[in-house]
Amino acid sequence: MQSRRQSASIYQRLKQRRMRRWRWLLVLIIVGLIGGAGYGVFHWWQLRHQTMMAKYPVTGAAIDQDAGFLDFQALSKTGVKFVYLKTTVGNRYTDDDFAGNYSRSGGSGNTLKVGVYMVYSPNSSVLSQTTYFEKQVGSDTGTLPIMISVPDTGSSFGSTKAIERTVARLTAMIATLRTDYQQPVLLWTSTDGYQALKGKLSHTMFSLDDSKLAKRSPQDVQFISYDDNGSLIVAGERQSMSLMVYNGSKQSFDALSNE
Repeated sequence: MQSRRQSASIYQRLKQRRMRRWRWLLVLIIVGLIGGAGYGVFHWWQLRHQTMMAKYPVTGAAIDQDAGFLDFQALSKTGVKFVYLKTTVGNRYTDDDFAGNYSRSGGSGNTLKVGVYMVYSPNSSVLSQTTYFEKQVGSDTGTLPIMISVPDTGSSFGSTKAIERTVARLTAMIATLRTDYQQPVLLWTSTDGYQALKGKLSHTMFSLDDSKLAKRSPQDVQFISYDDNGSLIVAGERQSMSLMVYNGSKQSFDALSNE
C-alpha cells in the first residue's frame, strides 16, 4: 500500500499539472482576446478609412527627396492621380531630387498630373524667395496650381502682428507667382494656419493638413493632406510621401489640371 507521503506527492503532482493546464488555457484565452480585439480595431480602422476615402475619388501625394528614387509610372498604377513635387525652401535650399523627379514624372505611359510646391520662410524676403524659386524651377511648374507651403510657426501665426505680416508677405508672393507663371496659386498650411489666413487673402484657395479628412467647402479648400508620414508600395518597395486627396469630383479635378 502507498504511504500517506507517497499519496500526497502524487496528489501534489496532479494538482500542479492541472494548474499548468489552467495557466496555459488562461494564456490562450488572453491571447485570443487580444488578437480578436486587435483584429476588431484594425477592421474598424479599415472600414473607417475606406468610408472616408470613398468621399475623395482623386488621391495623390506630395513628394520630396526622402522618398528616394521613384518610378512614377509604377506610382500611377497604385491609383494615385496627382503628385506635388517639393522645389525650394526659402531662398537657399533646393530639394535634391526635384529636377530628376520632374523629368521622370512626365515620362511615357505616366498618367499623373503634376504640380510643384515651395516652402515659405518668414525669415527671408519675399523677393529673394520668389527669385530663387524661379531660378531653380524655371518653367517646370506642371499643370496643377503652384502651391506655397506655410509652416505653422510662431513667426507666421504667433500673434496678430505676426499674422498681419504673414498676410502681407503672402499676398505679394502670390501676386508675383501668378503674374510670372499665369497659374493659380494655393496655400498649404495647418488647420490653425488656415483659420488665421482665411478671408484675408482674396481669391486664394487652400490645401490643408487634416488627418481627420473633415468635410471642407470645395470652393475654399482644394487639397487635403491626411498623412504627412505616409507611404505607398511602389514597384515592390515602400516609399515615404505625404498622402493627399483632391477635395472635389474627378470632373472638377480634370478641369482644374487643364486650366
